[in-house]
Amino acid sequence: MTNQPLDRSNAATNEDSTTLPHRLAAMELLVQNLVFVLDAQGALNADAFADWMAIAIGRMRATGSVPAAETNALQNLVNEVVR
Repeated sequence: MTNQPLDRSNAATNEDSTTLPHRLAAMELLVQNLVFVLDAQGALNADAFADWMAIAIGRMRATGSVPAAETNALQNLVNEVVR
């Protein structure tokens, strides 16, 4: 057997896009695009989005309506999206 170069175009199409890491990456891209569109339209800029999410996450934590691990993950996502 000989070593053959990795064909990344073929490898990319054969990957399982339903795995959790791919789904999370897709969700991050979706939210980034939503924030971009809202910002571009002047409806809600990234700073206002971050402020809104801080309030929402604060209420989730205060009421205990969402597990801490999920609010932490949500905060991490917000941090990634608004930078």
